[in-house]
This record gives sequence, C-alpha cells and structure tokens, in this order.
Amino acid sequence: MIQQQIEQILSQCAFRLFDIPFQFSVMPKGDGFLIQLKGFIKDNETGLMSWQKGGKHYLSSHAVRDEIVNKAWKACFDFVIHEAREAFYYKEQTIYHPHFLVDELATFVQHSEHARRLENETVLPTT
Repeated sequence: MIQQQIEQILSQCAFRLFDIPFQFSVMPKGDGFLIQLKGFIKDNETGLMSWQKGGKHYLSSHAVRDEIVNKAWKACFDFVIHEAREAFYYKEQTIYHPHFLVDELATFVQHSEHARRLENETVLPTT
C-alpha cells in the first residue's frame, strides 16, 4: 500500500461531530504510515477555535482496506474519548484529563490511598 492509496481509501471515510467535519492526514513513518484526525473545533483549555489534532495511528505498508478503515474509526473513537475526558468535571476538576504527566500521576499514586469502596453501605458519604 502506498500513501496515495491510503489517502484514497480515507477520502471515502467521513467523520462529523456536532456538524463539524473532520479530516484525515497521512504521513510516512518508517516502513509504514501514520494517520491522524484533525478538526477545526473549540479548544477546551482556551475556548478559542483552532485546529485540534488527534493521536497518530500507525498503519503498516502491508495494510489492507479493512485495516485502514478500522484504524480511521479508531482515530475518531480515540479523539472523542480524549475530548470527553477533557470536558468531564467532578467537583469542578477535570479528574480524567488526558494531559496529566505520567510522572505526576505516578507520584500521586505513590502518595494516595487506593480507593476504598463502601460496598456494604446503603448510604454514601457526602464528602
């Protein structure tokens, strides 16, 4: 598979979210390619409209049509989940924010108590 063939297959894929059209980009990577989803949407941090890009997804140069279409779907799925994690708040905090640094998360886990569930309680604490 060459880049033009992948681009031709991706041109048959469409992703619209809240009436916003998205595009796929293809770039060479070693012996294969990366595909990336992008859309001109409101940035959750700044509130400004800008090009937001999803993660890069690897495709082998030996990929077949089904793999390319499925990888395009995966790029869309991951993008939506990423945005949802940025937009979900609990106690006014984005607790599932995808941009936390892994070293900060590791430090947090080292210094926190793991969740204790009140499985046998019928009334949940209010704090």
